[in-house]
Amino acid sequence: MNTKPIAHSVRTRVAAAAVAVVAAAGVAVATGAGAAQASRVYPLGGCTQISPNVVDLPYNPTRVIVSEYAGTTYLITEFSSVWVGAGYNSRMRLDFHNLRTGQRGVRFSNRNVSPPYVGTHQIAIRTSHLGRGPVRLTLNAVNSNALWSIPAPNCSTVITVR
Repeated sequence: MNTKPIAHSVRTRVAAAAVAVVAAAGVAVATGAGAAQASRVYPLGGCTQISPNVVDLPYNPTRVIVSEYAGTTYLITEFSSVWVGAGYNSRMRLDFHNLRTGQRGVRFSNRNVSPPYVGTHQIAIRTSHLGRGPVRLTLNAVNSNALWSIPAPNCSTVITVR
């Protein structure tokens, strides 16, 4: 019985199957519906307000970071404090209005900033609820510590949902 051609045939088939699996995985990652797009950054202006800790960095989210993955759009803003161990709470209302389709909605985020870490408002919205195209975001935050609350001015930007 000659086993050499069979062994060579099996090795060839296994190698071909492995190459096919790797190629299929590469195509799925590169073109799949769940493939993430690069994050985009949109500037915010006019959000600055005194921190509720007064002697602190001002509340000043300067940008919205937008990421999209698997049918969901993620929106992130950042704010800081230098009061290690104390920080403060930030409650944000986000209104969105798609300028192309007219779709509107509201989302809320309640976060703490606790130095040395940066505080972030992170909001996930189904992309179908936002609609594709230009979307105006309007942020309204109230920042609080144990003593008082200080509202921040409304600020807005227009993002593009792909």
